[in-house]
Parts: sequence; C-alpha cells; structure tokens
Amino acid sequence: MRTFTGSVAALCASLWALPALPAAAQQYDPIWSCVDEQGHKVFQNYATGHDCHRIDGVVATVPATAAPRPSARSSASSATSGVTPANFPRVDRDVQRARDVDRHRILEDELRTEEARLVRLREEYNFGNPRLIGDETAISPSYRERFQRLVEDIQRSEVSVTSLKRELTPARY
Repeated sequence: MRTFTGSVAALCASLWALPALPAAAQQYDPIWSCVDEQGHKVFQNYATGHDCHRIDGVVATVPATAAPRPSARSSASSATSGVTPANFPRVDRDVQRARDVDRHRILEDELRTEEARLVRLREEYNFGNPRLIGDETAISPSYRERFQRLVEDIQRSEVSVTSLKRELTPARY
C-alpha cells in the first residue's frame, strides 16, 4: 500500500491558505476613474479631479488616452522651428555645400593614401614570406615581430579603407 503523506500534507497546507486569498486581493489600492482639468478621463489610484468614481473589481487593462492633436496654427509654427531652438546658429546652404565638397575631397585623398599604404604593406608582406633584412633568419625574434607587425598593419589598413569607402558612399534612407 502506498502512502502519500508528503503530497497530502502539501495539499492540506494549500487548502488552508485559500480563505486568505480574498483578503489579500482587497489589500490593493482602489482604482479611480476621474476627469482631469482638460476634460480627459484618467485612471489613477487616488481620487483627485472632479467626477471621480471608484472602480470595483479586477481591471485587466486601462486604455490610454489619445495624445492631443496640435492645431493647424501650432503645427505650422513647429514645422518651421523644428526641434532646434530659434537662436541656434544656422549655416547658409551654399556654405554647407562647399563644406560637404571639401569633406568629400579630403576623404577621397585619405582613401587614395590608405590604398597606396595597403599596396605597399602587401608587397612587403610578400604573401606571408617577408624578405629577410640584414642578419635575420626565419626563426629570429626580430623577423617574427616584423611579420606580426605587418599582419596587424595590413588588417588596420584594410579596416580604414573599408570605413573610408563606407563614408564616401551616399546615404540611403
């Protein structure tokens, strides 16, 4: 014959706690439905405002109030001001265009310089067999350090070329 004393004891303990559930549920703050100063219906846990009514029972969701729509006059003024303040310095269109052309030219110069550097580094790297300099051997520490430095310089230069090309590519929105 089997005994279920452990599970029976757990069941009795949980059944004993059932009468306390309604008391625990009533310990939550009440929810009030009120009308604020702008005439919007708001739900809150305190009764401030006018025309407040206590909501009894469980409220699963509380609908959000719609955001107030700007009037035609205020939307026209906000369109001209944007998000920048009125006293924010502005740049003339032609000045900005000249700055953009200069920036593009500088980036192209940097790209040509970096590509030339990458070609020179790859030639020196010689497909993983850099030429020996002076009394170096293939197992000497100076050769290994130069080899490692070449690998790192090539990787860094490749990243720079990729970044410059990405910077020169027009933005696609």
